[in-house]
Amino acid sequence: MPFKKRRVKLEDIARKLNISIATVSRALDENPRVKVSTRIKVFETAQAMGYMPNQIAKSLSSGKTNIIGVIIPRYDEPFFIEVCRGIDRYARNHNYKILISSSRNSFEFERENLISFERGIVDGIILSPTHETETFTHIKSIINKGIPVVLFDNIKEEVAGADHVLIDDDKASFSAVEFLIKKGKKQIAFIGGIKEKRVFQDRFKGYLDAMKKYNVTIHEELILHCNSLDREYEDSEIQDFFKGITIKPDAVFTCTDNYGLLTMKTLLKMGYKIPEEVAVIGFGDLGLGEVFVPSMTCVAQPSFEMGQKTAELLIDQFNEPNDIDHHKKVIKLKTKLVLRDST
Repeated sequence: MPFKKRRVKLEDIARKLNISIATVSRALDENPRVKVSTRIKVFETAQAMGYMPNQIAKSLSSGKTNIIGVIIPRYDEPFFIEVCRGIDRYARNHNYKILISSSRNSFEFERENLISFERGIVDGIILSPTHETETFTHIKSIINKGIPVVLFDNIKEEVAGADHVLIDDDKASFSAVEFLIKKGKKQIAFIGGIKEKRVFQDRFKGYLDAMKKYNVTIHEELILHCNSLDREYEDSEIQDFFKGITIKPDAVFTCTDNYGLLTMKTLLKMGYKIPEEVAVIGFGDLGLGEVFVPSMTCVAQPSFEMGQKTAELLIDQFNEPNDIDHHKKVIKLKTKLVLRDST
């Protein structure tokens, strides 16, 4: 059975060459205080022994890790996957790597993740707060310790010192529902997520504002706020909703691509014709709506761009002088309605 090899440390190289650990460390850092001949000997010995520098130790001496911490509510949401792709693209182009952690839609896990990142692992943090996040003292505490923070998506209140990246969710929803109304739709159903989440609150507000502006009757029976955080149960909730309503909808506005696709799957199984009998609009436009049959009209959310913008704002904070107050930036990205076969 092969034995486990111990990691080579600075003291091993120092013992091999009969020099001090400090000299080895300085030599590996190419410090001019160490003779060139000694530096060469240290490099050669380190390579021969398989020495790997300890990144955490190096960061403690330099105060920099070149790693960005990213905290998202869930891994299985296409929106967050696209945002992380955008963050990673921009970060790598600027010599940074990203470390992704999920809060699993739990405020407690969000707080624990922040504490872990605070301990010198990352240079700064990009965070999408959970629906459970009612107080932002944990984030403010991080900022007060000099760690740059950028918030995106579900932001219930403005946090001083943190840049914000978001979209106008209510305006985007208003425009989508207005489009349905102008097509002559009168029985428009709404499917959103948990009521505690700010983005779903804003998208519901946009739906209500459009219905009220055009004097379209709002039927409580045609409104569903999904309570599940699991895709399997979201499917069940949406199926039960359509099986239980007595008013036949002629359109459905949904707050995510997933809700839209599950809605179309359910309606088609129930015998509805899309879009002849009922039109469907999703929110996100993250790829699947385009390949579904019929293809789904979506509010296109600039998810990848959102990720790039959060990374850009964070790295800009890294480059600010330490002795100035950071002036918070709030970036609102534009959405558009992409028309396809479902409307």
